[in-house]
Amino acid sequence: MKIRLLVFLFSISIGCYAQVSVGPTHVGKSRKFDEGVLEKFKNTETIFVLSETLGRYDYLRILEDSWDITPYQIVHIGDFDIDKYLNNKYSIAKLGGFIKTTSMGNGRYTSLYTYIDFLMYDGDRISKKLNKLSTKKREKKRNDIIEDNVQRIARIYIYPKDDFIHTSMSKSIDETFVSLYIDDVFFNYKPGFLKNYFQKVNNLIKDEEIYWMYESDYHKELKSLSSNKLYIPSYMTIKYNAWTGQDSEEDEENIEDVFKKYDYQYEIIDDTELSKKIMNNENLYYIRYVRMNTERFLQVVNSKNGEVVYRNYIPGLSHKIKSKHIKNLNKSIAKASKK
Repeated sequence: MKIRLLVFLFSISIGCYAQVSVGPTHVGKSRKFDEGVLEKFKNTETIFVLSETLGRYDYLRILEDSWDITPYQIVHIGDFDIDKYLNNKYSIAKLGGFIKTTSMGNGRYTSLYTYIDFLMYDGDRISKKLNKLSTKKREKKRNDIIEDNVQRIARIYIYPKDDFIHTSMSKSIDETFVSLYIDDVFFNYKPGFLKNYFQKVNNLIKDEEIYWMYESDYHKELKSLSSNKLYIPSYMTIKYNAWTGQDSEEDEENIEDVFKKYDYQYEIIDDTELSKKIMNNENLYYIRYVRMNTERFLQVVNSKNGEVVYRNYIPGLSHKIKSKHIKNLNKSIAKASKK
């Protein structure tokens, strides 16, 4: 594993991103792609460099059911060499992350963000800029030049467990990077969840749509929840204690207390069982929840096609989903049912 690869996968940043974003930027304001960018992406081969917690067969199943806009390869992280893909033939989908440090009063607050990025490198510009430099300057400026000539296409947030968050603050970037790729450090990293994420990104790019996740809205399909059960993944029953910075054990009472205000039928389901249902193409609706520090993203997803039929971006200082957020879901279901 090449250490210089780390710069492309893990960094220190002051950015802020959303659960699913398709656009040339994932921070600040939503922007449109320059003309021809998505067409160029569609003419690449996408290299998927993902966690070893799932095997090659798992990824093949996921991508066969979700990805058809480009041909693709699944590359093991130990075999990934960025130099092979710094040309216009390839796009890359890879795990990555950044550590954000914010000053608050007399102290500093550090946050971890983790995601899957979809991007392309401008190989021609990179080569031209590097070839103008001496050998010494080329080695020094190489990483900056590469990162200055990347076209960002899409990003998916992956929800990290608190143990990983804590260790990332005390370990080196090298150690954090290794853990990111080989350890079970995410709540929502299951085959079915990834399938629906990839479906959404695939379809948005295919239709050349911009998707900005700092928005709250719903689709008319949400009315289906008035007569269909809503599934809640068991990882949502884990309660985070902001004072200790630790997650509790799974406990259904934690989420039942929040959903007691839900007006319709719901069922708490084991994450693995829910993932299997999605992979088996069962038609159902489930909650997809991601928390990045105090930013929360609550969504309802159609398991068949990965469509997000409800989304609620929840900023603020709290780390929890509350009854008022479920009341908002109730209201949206009622409004959709009247259309």
